[in-house]
Amino acid sequence: MDLSLCWRGPVGAGNFPTDPESVDAINQAGIYIRLKLYEGGRTIAYVGQSGHLMTRFDQHLTRLLSLHQPLRDASGHVLGPPGVENRFGTFNEIITVAPLAIEEVLRTRFYFAMSEDGFDVDYLTLIEAMLKARAEQIMHEQPENIQGINPGEFDHDISIVSDFADVDASGQQLIESIIGNTAIEIPSAQELFAHVD
Repeated sequence: MDLSLCWRGPVGAGNFPTDPESVDAINQAGIYIRLKLYEGGRTIAYVGQSGHLMTRFDQHLTRLLSLHQPLRDASGHVLGPPGVENRFGTFNEIITVAPLAIEEVLRTRFYFAMSEDGFDVDYLTLIEAMLKARAEQIMHEQPENIQGINPGEFDHDISIVSDFADVDASGQQLIESIIGNTAIEIPSAQELFAHVD
């Protein structure tokens, strides 16, 4: 069985849709890659899934602006450890820190594949787990959200394939730098996902 990821994007600050119909058209179930692009070609990635993509994108950016995620400098280095005690220190330096949070939002872009374009929502967790595993193998720098996910068992072979018809060449290159350019093959009833082909 093929699960097709029809990639779209990017969306981010400055090019989010704002009319209700366009927002609703994207605010569907899907898989996404959040990218933050830094000087020197450094890329920080996050692979996720959501039942409501636009709502999830909003959560990512809101967490940056509300200082609930560590901020990075222009080269991508974390400026301080997370934690409430550090946030109080950050609040003390808000005049200096606020522009850094805005810069983080401005460099953040989302590429996404909606379930309705090529896969059933029952496969969201499996796709997320396999894309994370692939990203951990390919990227020089590990994705921000490395964590074990048990996607469950399936009684049939699955192939996750990417379709780049709706992204430009630079978008395709970015996505492929995270998850590669070959299909991810998953044998039936695979329980442990330590190795991704």
